[in-house]
Amino acid sequence: MNSVLNWKLKIGNFLFKHRSFTPIPLIALVFIIFKPVDLNEKNIILNLGGLFISILGETIRIIAVGFSFTGTSGRETFLRADALNTTGIYAIVRNPLYIGNFFMFTGIVIVFSNVFAVLVFALFLILQYYFIILSEENFLTKKYGESYETYCSQVRRILPTFKNYKGNQNPFSLKKVIFKENDSIFNMLMMLLLVLLYKERIFSGQIFQPILYIIPGGILVTLYVMIKIIKKRGTAKHNPY
Repeated sequence: MNSVLNWKLKIGNFLFKHRSFTPIPLIALVFIIFKPVDLNEKNIILNLGGLFISILGETIRIIAVGFSFTGTSGRETFLRADALNTTGIYAIVRNPLYIGNFFMFTGIVIVFSNVFAVLVFALFLILQYYFIILSEENFLTKKYGESYETYCSQVRRILPTFKNYKGNQNPFSLKKVIFKENDSIFNMLMMLLLVLLYKERIFSGQIFQPILYIIPGGILVTLYVMIKIIKKRGTAKHNPY
């Protein structure tokens, strides 16, 4: 292994370990550096467009997670793949979760209404996932060898292709989605809510109806905590020691 690839893999391993958190402080930093641009009547179009893109990204994640094998597509801080996902959405593109993340987070920044913020953040995500994907591919090649290399020859990293599409091997698991995607959905909706709150404060100089933000925010937090508690109790029940 040459030195250049070696340091790329080290960066990829580090970013993989912290991949669930790295976009959040960057979004905060981008919002500090840049200011939203008031487009008047076009604001609603931008808000809806960004919301649609974010929901599209989360939908891609839900499909990938819901049909995935156990021990894959998780949130572990270490590289893990108890099986190879090669059917369904994974037969269309090799990294649907990262594509979903890209759309989800970019949509939030689009709602922020600053083209420079969108460009900076999108560039960061592209670089982050470039290194992470290299690290994952190195891990999967070592673990699965020829079978993974064959899969890579048939399905692209990022650009979708239906040439070798195969139906899902697993049934869709709503339970898996609820417990695995709780963090992702909560972060997406809460950040969208905070961005809209921030924009109203900047554009209008005040928040006219704070209850419109407090109630949805309270519901999100309540549901998030409830799912966390249920998940923790379920884990403790099956793993008492």
